[in-house]
Amino acid sequence: MQELLILTLMLLLVVMLVLRHASVYTRLAASVKSALARRLRQPAVVIKDRAAAHRLLVRGCTGGSFSNRPPSLVPTSVVSHLRHHNLTSVPYGPFWCVTRRNLTSGVFHPLRLHRYAAARRDALCGLIADLKEQCTSNPDGLVLAAESIRNAMFGLLATMCFGDGVDKGLIRAMADAQLEFVQIFPQLRVFARLPAVARLIHRKRWSKLVALRRKQEEMYLPLIHARRNRPRHSGELPAYVDTLIDLWVPDDHNAYGRNAGKRRRQRRFTDGELVGMCAEFVGAGTETVAAELQWMMANLVKHPQMQAAVRSEIDAAVDADAEEVGEQVLGKLEYLNAVIMEVLRLYPTVTLVVRQVSEEDDVVHDGRRIPAGTNVLFPPESLARDRTAWANPDEFRPERFLACRGGENMNLIAAAGGGGGEIRMMPFGTGRRGCPGMGVAMLHMGYFMANLVKEFEWREAEGGLAVDLRQHFGFFTVMKRPLHAHLVSTQLEGPLRK
Repeated sequence: MQELLILTLMLLLVVMLVLRHASVYTRLAASVKSALARRLRQPAVVIKDRAAAHRLLVRGCTGGSFSNRPPSLVPTSVVSHLRHHNLTSVPYGPFWCVTRRNLTSGVFHPLRLHRYAAARRDALCGLIADLKEQCTSNPDGLVLAAESIRNAMFGLLATMCFGDGVDKGLIRAMADAQLEFVQIFPQLRVFARLPAVARLIHRKRWSKLVALRRKQEEMYLPLIHARRNRPRHSGELPAYVDTLIDLWVPDDHNAYGRNAGKRRRQRRFTDGELVGMCAEFVGAGTETVAAELQWMMANLVKHPQMQAAVRSEIDAAVDADAEEVGEQVLGKLEYLNAVIMEVLRLYPTVTLVVRQVSEEDDVVHDGRRIPAGTNVLFPPESLARDRTAWANPDEFRPERFLACRGGENMNLIAAAGGGGGEIRMMPFGTGRRGCPGMGVAMLHMGYFMANLVKEFEWREAEGGLAVDLRQHFGFFTVMKRPLHAHLVSTQLEGPLRK
């Protein structure tokens, strides 16, 4: 019955589009489009209770149940009509296990991450040089920190993904295309149900998405082919795309549940899949860390005494003539890490953690079974501001993570309900589908924040460029107004700072 109604509405829409020159038909067409949009909305349930979130996300995913995300959240899946997936959208099963294991062991393992230290330092040098150039151009030292931070992070992730030597102009073009994708993310949900109908209704949106994807392929595929055809040298640091090129994956990425144990054919990634996997790697690694670094520096601007405390801690941990705060020092900086934890609590990396109920799931909430196809939404910010878990949860108080100041030491895994505890915050999600890049994100946030505080004193801009801690709710948790600040160098000139 519903399909018949939708078909009827579609036919009416076509007729009205043919007769679109008459104003009455234009108004009728708008009404039909609105009715279709209501039919296309996907059912959703919002979970704000910490106990229910823990039961469903952590304890409920035993054996693979309730471990799928809506594929409509990912451009790769939407544009390819669900033929191509990446780690974010692929259903739980052998394909997901193989690709996630490849990422965590081939790139994100601590021993691997250590070998990217030179790339991190190069990105830091570029960021400091960019900020200094802006200071020179503006006598009052005013800089647009947001853009500089994002460009530095994208360059670092591009190096980790494609290796050294990628043209800087190309990297900038890739970063711009990625930003366009981020901006269109919230509009993808309209293609979740009956995509053929949604593409008819939202033709301009669909055309823009396809054009962006084509542009991305034109930039990524030459880099992928170059890595595939280059000679390999023993002992060299592999780029992420190298691990993907070498990887054998199950032929059926939709296999999960009771069929997951069957022996399956293996294959290599297609070009379209490689583009999607690489775009996910550089995009997620850039947007989350760049956004959090802005929140960190913005809060330190608003709380100068906290910024001074972080700088004093750094000065006590590193030599006065040290060129950088190295990664080996980060674990000793307790107050800096407390600031990071508090920022992640108040401004989690994503606005929603989403799961989609599959046919095999048995998900019960409030005594009722949630139907298959329903999206279950967990807002991390609401969960992390629960007054039963935190005193004065809306206040920015890094001390709550310092045992020496009456708080408690806490790592993110435990805070997200790992090890049998309760969920108190989950900025990177939790459970089986928690973010695999949490470790590298924490490393990058600590490394760049420590060096930015060591290098500059950050002061608030005036008027319309003052720090605004309100949020803009999209796919990622970003500042409503990009971060501007006055910077004053705290260091003598040296190789890192020229």
